Amino acid sequence: MTDPYTMPYLNYINAGTPNKHRSMEYINSKTPVVSELVKDSMRQLRNKDEIHATQYMEPLNSSDSPPQNRSQALFPKIDKHNNIHLLRQINLIKQKKAEAISPSMKKSNQLHKKHQLNKFAQVFPSPAQDSFSTLNITSKPIHVLTKLELKMRPRNNDSFNQSPEKQDRNNERKATVFDLQVTRRQQKPPKKIEPLQQLKVPTKKRKQQIKKFDGIYFTDPKFPQDLVFQEKYASMRHYYNIMNLSNGLFVNPTQNSYKAYVSKGNNGMLVRMIIKNRWWWSIVDEQDQSNFVWTQLKVNTIHESMKQLKTRQHNESFSSQSAQSTVGSVSLGLITRQDEQSDNETQSQRKQSTTLWSRFISSDQSRKYRQILDGKGKEGKLLTQEQAQSIRQLNIYNEPVKVHNHLENNFHLGNKKALFYNMRSYYESQNQDVFQFLPLTFHIKSTDGAEYNKFVDSFQKRQQLMQKLDQEADEDKNKKIKKIKNIWIIKPGEITNRGNGIRISEDLNEILGWLNTKEQHKNGSYKTFIVQLYIDRPLLYNKRKFDIRCYSLLTSINGYQKGYWYTEGYVRTSSKEFSMKNNLANKMVHLTNDAVQKKGDDYGRFEKGNKVSYDEFSSYIEGLGGDFQKIYQKMKAMATAQFRAVYGKIDPNKRENTFEIFGLDFMIDDSFDVWMIEANTNPSIEICCPLLSKLIPQMLDNAFKIALDPIFPPPQFYNPKKIICDYQDNKFELVFDEETDGPQFSNENPQYDIGQIEEESEEEEPE
Repeated sequence: MTDPYTMPYLNYINAGTPNKHRSMEYINSKTPVVSELVKDSMRQLRNKDEIHATQYMEPLNSSDSPPQNRSQALFPKIDKHNNIHLLRQINLIKQKKAEAISPSMKKSNQLHKKHQLNKFAQVFPSPAQDSFSTLNITSKPIHVLTKLELKMRPRNNDSFNQSPEKQDRNNERKATVFDLQVTRRQQKPPKKIEPLQQLKVPTKKRKQQIKKFDGIYFTDPKFPQDLVFQEKYASMRHYYNIMNLSNGLFVNPTQNSYKAYVSKGNNGMLVRMIIKNRWWWSIVDEQDQSNFVWTQLKVNTIHESMKQLKTRQHNESFSSQSAQSTVGSVSLGLITRQDEQSDNETQSQRKQSTTLWSRFISSDQSRKYRQILDGKGKEGKLLTQEQAQSIRQLNIYNEPVKVHNHLENNFHLGNKKALFYNMRSYYESQNQDVFQFLPLTFHIKSTDGAEYNKFVDSFQKRQQLMQKLDQEADEDKNKKIKKIKNIWIIKPGEITNRGNGIRISEDLNEILGWLNTKEQHKNGSYKTFIVQLYIDRPLLYNKRKFDIRCYSLLTSINGYQKGYWYTEGYVRTSSKEFSMKNNLANKMVHLTNDAVQKKGDDYGRFEKGNKVSYDEFSSYIEGLGGDFQKIYQKMKAMATAQFRAVYGKIDPNKRENTFEIFGLDFMIDDSFDVWMIEANTNPSIEICCPLLSKLIPQMLDNAFKIALDPIFPPPQFYNPKKIICDYQDNKFELVFDEETDGPQFSNENPQYDIGQIEEESEEEEPE
């Protein structure tokens, strides 16, 4: 059975939101208990007399529509008093429900209830005693009446409950206090204003806040703001600018691409591959259009087309005073931070920075560039032309230039007789005997020359010494006597490669017969010979002869010469066991050139490609009681002496930009003494074994990082993948610098009559 009673239209004010009124249907949907309570009240009203019920009824007009049900007809509207009665009943139900709550919660609810009752009393004030029977059904809505009453009745005002007499006394007291305050302000004399010059404004000393470097070198939005990219990109540009600064120039990266020409032969494909790894380079087939020309042999026409720079005075090439002062002004913030650091930390940083850059620039330049090399943040990177020009006078490259991989007059090291004369001149200037570094050598031009007679005399004296030692050994067999041999090696003085023309003999008549041959060059001049004492007691590697191949790099950039030593190399071995008995003509025993050894049947039998690494050879030397580091340092010192010996002779016209890679050969005797054999201007870069497959490409790439990349830097780019390598990881070490070493040797080397020098016509045999 359905309930005949429905919810009437009742309005009440929500205490939380005074401006929002809701119907009882909303109460019915949320609280069913309240709905039942309202229905019970309606039943009670219905059972009352009709007289009392009509007090709550509003007369209907004839125009109004009939009510839909009986409840609506009996209870059309109920005023706020019935709402109060209803909500009070709701509160009683809530009180009964809250009896089971804990004391702490009960106390909290009481406080909340007290607050709600205050709100409730303000919204629904208690009616007067005589107002219950005079309800005005057509009055204004409850929320309007409440709003008007709230305006008329102020809250929390103490004066509202005060008597009129007390309020008058309070008003008189406030007026008296106000009059006293005004009187005091009028009687107080005005402050005397002092002149502006005499005012001392106290200021707080603030510590100078230095903005910390956030790792961003390039703020242009085109550059990625990634810190890893920023550091690598800035380090790359810093490396280019430091290398160019040491050569007295600055290059603006305005060119988008460069062209290279690479000739065929001697593994030109490897050179092409290394250049193509630089994405801003392309390979062309014509020399005239190229920026870089790589050829097997020197091309004189390229040198003639290059700009010739004037010879610099060393005391004018660098101004140290201006450099120190200008660097200090550029890096003022850096100096302040360094002063705040401890001395030990600063010294360790300087030592680390000096060690890092000592491979590329001299110690003198490291000291002069110290403000930048030891700096932090932007002050520690040379990135702008203004910074570079503040350090020294520079030659600015705004347009691309041309570079050749051969130096003018490179024969002073590549030619055997020129190497002998230059090294003898250098060691004599140092009061040293050249034959402590080179085997006993004679340059024979003719059979009636002084060198010819010296050779014959030396041969005879050594023959007598050899016979004497043999006789002493026969007389006293218990006595340990180190026997010697009188064996000589004869090499052509010009155009010698791949072991061609080399002969070995211990017979004086046979040697003189070779020297008396009247062979001529194409220009009609007679060929000369280099006669050297053969190292008859060489150190052997597993009973076989060997030599050591090393590399050096000589650059002439912007007219400044620098020499570099490569820290890696390899050992070349022969395929046959070494013996001096009746086999001097067997080149497989006495020559280690790959051009000779690869023709033998045992080539690669003992080592792949007859090559041994430095690590393997060092372990072998230690097993024999030797020290490879001492041998290594002797070879490095001889390579440095070569650069000093030819300074002022190679590249005498100061061509704009050239460089040369030399292949140096050394031998070791059984006493671990090191001997310089020769230097090759066109060393083989062929790859014949796994050892060379890593060593030679890395050597060429490192050489290009020094001689090519700083002059031809990549353009501005914004892709992190285009940073192809770390330029600090380079195995070339600086051993000669024109600015520091040149003045000591430029005028001390006497000139010798070397004779006819013909350019090499054949490259060294590929290995």
